[in-house]
Amino acid sequence: MDSQTAWFILGLAGTFISLLLLVVGFFLARVVSDVRSNKGDIGKNKGSIELVKLQQENDIKRIEESTQKEIRTMAMGIDKLTSNVNTLVIALAKRGIEPDEKHG
Repeated sequence: MDSQTAWFILGLAGTFISLLLLVVGFFLARVVSDVRSNKGDIGKNKGSIELVKLQQENDIKRIEESTQKEIRTMAMGIDKLTSNVNTLVIALAKRGIEPDEKHG
């Protein structure tokens, strides 16, 4: 093998290795930029998740308060109804105990 052929092969090999390094570098640069972009997206998503979590907690509290208010309102209505039923029962009992003047 003469010296020109050896230099040609070494030059060709060097060019091939340089091209391979360029391709690998290009893809590594893409991977690094994608990782950075994904980190930013992850941060945004985490913030959104936290906001949704806080909103859900506030919604739950509001629903609980509304439910408790409705239960108190219903309890007051039941107390009034109970009082009216007691009054009706007492009135009916008195009518049943007292002699009826028409039949008497």
